Parts: sequence; C-alpha cells; structure tokens
Amino acid sequence: MKEKLKRYKKIIILILAVVAIMVLNGVMMNIKTVMIFDEHTVIETRTLAITVAQVLDQHQLTLQESDYIYPAPDERIKRHEEIIIKRSVPVTIEVDGEVIPLMTYHKTIDEALSQADIILSKQDILNYSLEEAIEKDMQITITRVESRVDTVIEEIDYEEISRPNEQMDKGKTALIQQGVVGEKGKQYSVILHDGNEVLRELITEKILREPVDKITEYGTVKTHKSAEGELFRYEKMLRMRATAYNLSYESCGKHPDHPHYGITFTGMKAQHGVVAVDPNTIPLHTLLYIEGADGSWAYGFSIAGDIGSAVKGDIIDLFYDEDDVMQYGVRPVNVYILK
Repeated sequence: MKEKLKRYKKIIILILAVVAIMVLNGVMMNIKTVMIFDEHTVIETRTLAITVAQVLDQHQLTLQESDYIYPAPDERIKRHEEIIIKRSVPVTIEVDGEVIPLMTYHKTIDEALSQADIILSKQDILNYSLEEAIEKDMQITITRVESRVDTVIEEIDYEEISRPNEQMDKGKTALIQQGVVGEKGKQYSVILHDGNEVLRELITEKILREPVDKITEYGTVKTHKSAEGELFRYEKMLRMRATAYNLSYESCGKHPDHPHYGITFTGMKAQHGVVAVDPNTIPLHTLLYIEGADGSWAYGFSIAGDIGSAVKGDIIDLFYDEDDVMQYGVRPVNVYILK
C-alpha cells in the first residue's frame, strides 16, 4: 500500500512538473519585447500585456487626445513592437481675421497648417518659413496677399477761357461755347494685405474723351448816356478845354465875300457840331460827343472838321451860331471819341 502511495506521488509530481513546464513555456511564448519612443525618451520593456494601452498603463504613460500614437491604443502587441508617441503642443495661427488655437504634434509649420486645413497661396506672407520647427506657444501669422488691377475713370477739367469782344458793350458777357468735362481711364496695379491696400502703382493712362473749353466773351466797348438819354459807344474820353467860335471875322478871319467864308479846313460847312481840333490830339473827321466836365450841360454829337492857329493840344473850339461867343471863355469838357 505504501508503495502504491509513493508511486502516485511521483506520478502527481511528474504531472505537476509537466504542467509547470508547459505553463512556463506558454508564459515565455507570450512575453513581448516592446520599444516605446516617447519624444526624446526611449523605454525598452518586456511585457505580457496584450494591447498598446496596457503597456502604457504599466509605465504610467498618459496621452492627450491631440497626441499621436502608433499603433493605436487598442491594437494588440506584436512579439517585437515599437510604439511611437508624438506629444502635441499648443500654437496659435492668426489668419483671415481669426486667431485659431491648435494642438499639434507635427514637427514643422507646413505640417501644422495642413492639420488646420489652411492653404497658402504663393503671394501670402508667413512670419516663419514652412520648414521651421514647431515650438510650444508659437504664434504663427499669415498675411493674405492679393494683387489686382483696378480701372478708374477720372474727370478732366475743362479750361475756362475769357476773351475780349471789341464789338460788345463793356459790362456785358456772352457764353460762346459750353464747357464739357473730359474723361481719362487709368489702370492701377494694387496690392492688398489682409484686404487693406498697401501699394498702388499706375500701369496705363488713356484719354477717353478730350475736354471742351468753356469760352465766354466780355465787352470792351465803353458806353455813355448822352444828355438826351441816348446810349452811345466810345473808345476813350479826353479831358479838354473848350473855347467857342462863330463866323465872325474875329473868329475865322474871313469876311462874307471871301470864297471860303463859312467853309472849314476839311471843306465842311461851319455849323453847330463842327469843331476845330489839334489833329495831333484828335484826328480830323473823328466823331465826338462833348459835354461839360461836370455833366451839367452838353454840346452834343460833333465831328472834328476844322483846325485853328490857337487850337493846340487839349484845346477844342466849338462852333456856335450865336453872334457873341467872346463871353464863352474857356470851359472844362469831356470829349468822347466815338466808336
């Protein structure tokens, strides 16, 4: 009986040893070699863990939602496994009037912009190079650059020309030609940064419509109202001294039987309105209007038809039909040279 018990014990021990060896072999077969690359830290471990997440728990490695890990936490561990972890850092991207906060595990700005679905044009300005390494709390600024061609229509002012009209009374004006504004087209090359214009350069300029000058005329002919209320034109007015003469011998030096009695130097008949002048002052045959310097009396319309030995310079001799002109004396007069 004792022999049987000993034999059973040996069999049980043998079975347990076999089971233990089998268990140990199974355990040994399930041990995995894992390399964890966590940024600048490398962890080498041997583990019976089944999933990536279990390995991380064993080494108390926690992840943020924005961190990168490969393989995924729920993936099963292979016999020889490499786990790669990329830690995300906060950055801000200022673009299109917005400030975008971003957690990124990418290494370069180019990759971070791709993550944020931000596309750069060739003209856009970035405050870093695309190959610049991402750093914590980096502020990335993108300036949107737009170039365009603007066409602008501008007015061309017309000239205002005022010219004299020697046939028009002084003080009067007349519109001869209405002014018309011209037009010119300009093309500009325009550069905008974030919608704000920073540069404008003229490319081309073309006259689309020539302006038309505005022309007005103003009268230069002087006018004066006679004592009778008649308005007449004159070229100039002379301040002179008037004397008087008649057909008496004392005035003209001729008796009635003289062949040229009553005939002036120009051949005109001596009568009211025919006056003697100095031709150096007033040319003969000039039409005149004569009135007192104070405007209180008028001799009237006249013609320079005679001369006299005593008529020199500013002296003008007025013909009167009266017998006695010696009392006339010398009077200041305004002599208008008629137009």
